Amino acid sequence: MSEVVEFTLNVKPGHYAEVLSRYAEFAHKFGETNPAFISQLVVGDEAAGIVRGIGIYTDHAEAAAVNSDAFFGDFMDVIEPLIEGAPTRVSLDLVLSWSK
Repeated sequence: MSEVVEFTLNVKPGHYAEVLSRYAEFAHKFGETNPAFISQLVVGDEAAGIVRGIGIYTDHAEAAAVNSDAFFGDFMDVIEPLIEGAPTRVSLDLVLSWSK
């Protein structure tokens, strides 16, 4: 079953645009190179200081493997000083995906 991963960052004040840009760049490059990455959204709320990525992977094992990917580690190293606390990662089963 496909898996959805929601990855949320709480951004330090004054760094929203930079985190949003870096997250979008990371997601785009990662999506191009990872065949298990089916679909993605990167969204944000500047007033709340939240940047969130929602990715759909072919299965649980592929989604879990992202945590040990060097490219992901490099991304985390870059944004760590720009965020507050640890990112929140939630894994969910994909029930329905529809777009027009």
